[in-house]
Amino acid sequence: MGEGAGGTACPECGVEVRPGQLLCQGCFVPFSLMPGSSVMPGTSRRHGTPASGTPRDRPPATPEAAATPEAAAALLPHRRSAAGAEPEHTRVLNAIRGGLPRPAEDHREAPSRALHLCFPGGETVPVEPGHVIRLGRDPQRCPAVPFLAAHDNLSRIHATIGVEADGSAWVADESSTNGTFAHGYRLAPGERSPLRPGDSVRLAADVTVRLLP
Repeated sequence: MGEGAGGTACPECGVEVRPGQLLCQGCFVPFSLMPGSSVMPGTSRRHGTPASGTPRDRPPATPEAAATPEAAAALLPHRRSAAGAEPEHTRVLNAIRGGLPRPAEDHREAPSRALHLCFPGGETVPVEPGHVIRLGRDPQRCPAVPFLAAHDNLSRIHATIGVEADGSAWVADESSTNGTFAHGYRLAPGERSPLRPGDSVRLAADVTVRLLP
């Protein structure tokens, strides 16, 4: 900072600086951040005007001007990704304005129908989506198929057939003695096999269950 008969002047704007002052009251710049401490050549120590008397290109900032949002926005440069492109914050708002695309509908939203089990005696048992039924010769533990009690070669709980909420079906063996057969092979105890309308499931040697939509 420059020293003169009248005191000390800010090297940036030329406003008078009082002893012990750390921030210029004219340009509001800390003296520690100024590039130099000497007064600019051809500038008055008090008023920051060139020797010719012409005012400086940049007038001293005032607290009122810096406090307005318009003035603060003018001091910050707009960032652009390329020449002529709109500011980044504008591009972000434009992207949000349209909203996100709606995700594809889950297949479980589609309506599903019951699966019908057709037995050798002509009986038909529906299985609604989200439900399972047990097949076996014990009418108390397999109440949906009491007519299977006449088949002595079936286990008390022989197999389970279920339909998921989305309509997909399956059959599982319940550790039966004479086996559960699907798609030409015998299921292991607890093993599940997928089913579709038109498939057949065989319980033991002679109970064939056909699946109809």
